[in-house]
Amino acid sequence: MQNKFILSSLALLLLLGHTTTAQNQTEDKGYVYGRIFSEFNTTLEGPNDQTAFEVKRAYFGYYRELQDGFAAEVTLDIGSPNDVSNYSLLRRFAYFRNAALYYTHNNLRLEFGLIGTAQFKVAENFWSRRYIYKSFQDEYKFGPSADIGLKAVYTTGVFEFDAGIFNGEGYSSLQNDNTFKLAAGATAKPLKGLTLRLYGDHASKSIDQSTISFFAGQKMGPFALGAEYNYQFNRNFEEEHDRFGYSLVGGYTLTEKWNFFGRYDYLDSNIPEGENLPWALADDGSALIGGVEFKATKGIRFALNYQDWYPAAQNSPNESSLHLNIEVRF
Repeated sequence: MQNKFILSSLALLLLLGHTTTAQNQTEDKGYVYGRIFSEFNTTLEGPNDQTAFEVKRAYFGYYRELQDGFAAEVTLDIGSPNDVSNYSLLRRFAYFRNAALYYTHNNLRLEFGLIGTAQFKVAENFWSRRYIYKSFQDEYKFGPSADIGLKAVYTTGVFEFDAGIFNGEGYSSLQNDNTFKLAAGATAKPLKGLTLRLYGDHASKSIDQSTISFFAGQKMGPFALGAEYNYQFNRNFEEEHDRFGYSLVGGYTLTEKWNFFGRYDYLDSNIPEGENLPWALADDGSALIGGVEFKATKGIRFALNYQDWYPAAQNSPNESSLHLNIEVRF
């Protein structure tokens, strides 16, 4: 049944991409797009010894500009919705990543449906290597990359403001309930190569959960350096269960095809009243990533990189691995 759904969805997207009537050829613009993340990895140190080729994720979608400022988009995410164990990577599901209607008028853009959130998009774009490692908030589950809701984006001068109301469950868990997440952010580019962003969100149940984050990134010539700090209060609506941390990213462009990159993440949690240890000690720690990237041609990138995870718990072993990541865009 799952395979039939995948095949039917892919066939529909291909049909949409290649079917254009004479009536709307001059008025509508549409295109099919896709992304594939694959890799070869081998464990250097850690409890789970593994050497394997993997296809981590694939996106397949269709975007069409309509009339009078409207546009529509559908994206399938073919992967595992809960990448929490090695076994989950053996299963592949096709589910909607985007199913959205857009409206643009002058400097205002409205998005409705299953849409991309703006929570960590700026930091993710600056890191620019989602195919190797997710950005900080995405990797450590501070919020989803897409959700059902309504978002408005307004651009004026060097500023961009965004605000939205979302279901709050994310695109792989679309339950209906009475809880909504309010989110707002502001991005500024006051100087050439400089990007600043401030973001916050809030959701209420019997316990409130909220997130704040700040990002700053500077690109100057061949150099790029970015930093972000994130704090989430009452994670998963559990009182006194806060999660926080920061990420530092850097890069150096050697030539048009070759560049070097590095990143350091630090993830921590608070100690609840009456306890002696951080509540998420088993998952706290720091990550180190470094490597070299080669752009073979437009839409194809390779990255040879080293990844290391240092657990905060002293009785947990370090984990290190070597990866060859590949991204294909079309």
